[in-house]
Amino acid sequence: MKPDDASNDVARLRQSDQASREAFVRGTYSELFRWFYRLSGIRDQAADLTQETFTAFWHSPGPEQGNVASRTWLFAIGRNLWRKQLRDRKQSEAVSPDLVSYRERSPERNAQDREFREAVDHAVSRLPDDLREAFTLRFWNEFSYDEIGTIQGVLASLARWRYFAARRRLHHDLADWDPERERTEEDRHARG
Repeated sequence: MKPDDASNDVARLRQSDQASREAFVRGTYSELFRWFYRLSGIRDQAADLTQETFTAFWHSPGPEQGNVASRTWLFAIGRNLWRKQLRDRKQSEAVSPDLVSYRERSPERNAQDREFREAVDHAVSRLPDDLREAFTLRFWNEFSYDEIGTIQGVLASLARWRYFAARRRLHHDLADWDPERERTEEDRHARG
């Protein structure tokens, strides 16, 4: 269950009991950490950003619109901290973690999987920051376009466009990995 629904707004969460606040942190911590790790490629940096985001979340005045879900507000704060860190350090290279289990696979298959993940990581890291954020939020974190728009401070339609623009670039960059692929309806939409 996602810790994000219409009744889970920031003010209500702050007024809840300690067990509810701890459940929110447990339910969102690893997701936020993985997102930062996908953006930065550095575990320590992802851990620091995760901690800073939770600290800022609990001390923030909350969103101007009261109907923003806590999870969405948490990621919006995280995005702002990430962007500030990029400006401060001028560092934007992303590397994803090795998330695939290698049990019961042949060495050849493991090598192919590793090469493909490296190609994906490289292609994702080459996306412009706004497209990479929208893609990772939608693809790996399953945010809606409305939530991505809130996190990025843009309209949902622009968040959707950014996601599809990222997909289009990734499909082009990774086409060598599957030259026989069929285009889905979503892919045709992203093209034009």
